[in-house]
Amino acid sequence: MKKLSVILILVLSALILKAGGEATNYVTVNGKTYFCQTMKTGLLNMSVKLSDGTTMKVPFKNVDSYSLNGKLYERLPVMCKGAPANCTALMEYVTSRNGLRLYKFSKMQCKGEMCEGNFEKAHLQYVYFVFKDGKFYLPVTRENMESILPFFGVKIIG
Repeated sequence: MKKLSVILILVLSALILKAGGEATNYVTVNGKTYFCQTMKTGLLNMSVKLSDGTTMKVPFKNVDSYSLNGKLYERLPVMCKGAPANCTALMEYVTSRNGLRLYKFSKMQCKGEMCEGNFEKAHLQYVYFVFKDGKFYLPVTRENMESILPFFGVKIIG
């Protein structure tokens, strides 16, 4: 009887943990948060199906943040070489520690000049930034990544 009780408690605990682990999808547009059943991201817009069944099309430029399948994206200033002064982008939240937050920014990178014949295909590049209280703190570069990424518990592969 004790074994049966223990097994039943373990099964119920596993079900409760699994139910609590479901991700909540939402989008925050101009300061207002909408919870949604499904969300599809496109190149310039996001299509959101709300809980009441209505569908809403939102331009990315109006999105402050969104959560999709357990991943959080927040609008933050872009601190890349050549970026305009007030440039912002949606960056993926990676992790945080001691009030510092690590974000991943995805951008397309291409090199060379087509007319000169040394053009390379565009490829996706990831840039990491550290923010503190929503403000830029420091970039993750080749020189400092061996100390910053392990601080956040991120393994360096390669």
